[in-house]
Amino acid sequence: MIFQAEWFSSVALILAWLVWAALLAACTKPAFKALAAHRSAVTLAILILTTAWLLNATPDDGQLAGMSYHLLGINLVALMIGAPAAFWLGTLLLFPYVSLFGGDWQVYPINALALLLPPLAINILFRRLVNVLPANLFIFIFVNGFIGSAASLLFTGLVLVTILDWAAAFPSEVLWSTALPVFILIAWAEAFLSGITTAIFVALRPQWLNTFDDNRYLKSTNQIW
Repeated sequence: MIFQAEWFSSVALILAWLVWAALLAACTKPAFKALAAHRSAVTLAILILTTAWLLNATPDDGQLAGMSYHLLGINLVALMIGAPAAFWLGTLLLFPYVSLFGGDWQVYPINALALLLPPLAINILFRRLVNVLPANLFIFIFVNGFIGSAASLLFTGLVLVTILDWAAAFPSEVLWSTALPVFILIAWAEAFLSGITTAIFVALRPQWLNTFDDNRYLKSTNQIW
């Protein structure tokens, strides 16, 4: 969803710029360390995000005209290069995306925060959960790849709808009864695509998953399943 500046007050816009800049600065060191260390994974992550974001659907008429739906791919990318690097990469790729779809640059940080922070928060939460569970490949793939991706899109949809409702951009009843259920449907596709990709990477290219710990999951004393 590309927000419009007229939906928000000047105070909200300024606050969003400050929060976005602070988070970007906090993520700089770990992000660039990961980006430099995993260049092949970064290249693939760019392709994944670009493809996911360009596969969008936007109603041309009706009460939700202008509402845009697309896959996220953020959880998968965070598994590949880490959350800080995923935040930086998503921020950079959002520039051409906003330009392509005619977004307002005044509201750019709100777009970035609403699109990137919810899935990254879910990614961090689920990875911490997996770390306290038994060291099992199935748990890593299913929880981080499948469930984590679905939860990240559902939470992002909830955040987006809440912001749109708060900004009175669309009628509240339409947002909660029509717009939100679409994210539930998309979550299935997000879970399937990201989960399958995670499984493929674990099996064939574990070096493309920066958050996958060989010492934890590939010890001879651990069972694969």
